[in-house]
Amino acid sequence: MRTTNFVSLAGVLALAAGSAIAQPMEVVTVEAARSTTVGQSEYGVPIRQITIQSRVSYADLDLTSESGALQLENRIKETAKATCEQIKVGIPAEGSSQEGCVKDAVDGAMKDARKVIEAKRSAVPAK
Repeated sequence: MRTTNFVSLAGVLALAAGSAIAQPMEVVTVEAARSTTVGQSEYGVPIRQITIQSRVSYADLDLTSESGALQLENRIKETAKATCEQIKVGIPAEGSSQEGCVKDAVDGAMKDARKVIEAKRSAVPAK
């Protein structure tokens, strides 16, 4: 009897995990990058670049509406600011600035966001 319950529970968990894996993640990635020398390869070539990626969920937003699209843009901007603070662009490095980091991170994420918004809007039947 206990074996049957365990097998049934395992089956339910496997189904739940399978359906969770099959679901596409509704996120946009915000990437903050800072170009700085972080070391050298064994051949003496400088290793440059520090990158942090953050994900912004839009699962709870209606991207077919202007307000939903604006909320996603605001989330991206806030996430870009926080991500650039984590990467410490305030510490001087050649070509790095907080404003530049945020702008680049927002621009990159908004390219993906616009594609998602367009796809969501084109999937809605015309009235």
